[in-house]
Amino acid sequence: MILLSGAAAGQEEPASLRKTSRLEQEYAIAKTSASYFIFDFEARTVALKARGFVLKEWPIAKVRTWGRIPGGKAFPLEKKSAIHQPQRKDITPRKDGAESEPAKTAAAIDVLEIDKMPSHFTLELPDEIRIKVRPDKKGWKGFWSGIGRIFSRGIGRSAKTVFRAVRKKPFTEIEIFFAEKKDAQGVYWSFFEGQKCLLFF
Repeated sequence: MILLSGAAAGQEEPASLRKTSRLEQEYAIAKTSASYFIFDFEARTVALKARGFVLKEWPIAKVRTWGRIPGGKAFPLEKKSAIHQPQRKDITPRKDGAESEPAKTAAAIDVLEIDKMPSHFTLELPDEIRIKVRPDKKGWKGFWSGIGRIFSRGIGRSAKTVFRAVRKKPFTEIEIFFAEKKDAQGVYWSFFEGQKCLLFF
C-alpha cells in the first residue's frame, strides 16, 4: 500500500528528466570527500557510495511509503533508534603514537560487530521523514505480521496522512524490508548520524 502526495502526484516525470535530476543531486553530494547513502526505491536498492562509486549495496525486498514525496535534496541522518541499542567498542590509540593491538584488529572487530547490530530500527531525517527498517518475514509469520500491520499501522497511517494534509503538516514514513537480516544490520552499522542521504522515488 503506497499513499503519496506532492507536486508530482498524478503525473509521472519523464525518465530522462528524472535521471538528469538524480545525477545533479548526486553530483552535489559526491564532490565532497564524505561517503553518503542513496535510497533508490525505484530500483529497490540501498547503496553506500563515495565520490560516485558504490562501496556497498543492499537489495530491498519490499518498500511501503506514506505521506508526501520529499523534495530533491540531501538529508542528513539525525538519529537512528532501536529497542536494543548496540554498544560499539572504543578503540583508543596509545599516547606514544604507536599503533596499539586493539587498533591493529579494529577492522576485524568491526566485521564482528555487524552480527550484533539490530535488524529492526528507525532512521530519522529532517522534514518529518522516518524510515523504518526490518527483515522480511516468510511464511505464516510474514502473513500474520502483514495482517497486523494493516490494522495497527496501515489504517492509522492513512488517517494520519489525511489529518496532516488538512493541518498542512506533511510527513513521510517509509518501511523498508530486506530479504536477509544481515542486510538490515549492515545498513544500521554503515549509516552514521550526520551522514547524508538521497531519496529517489
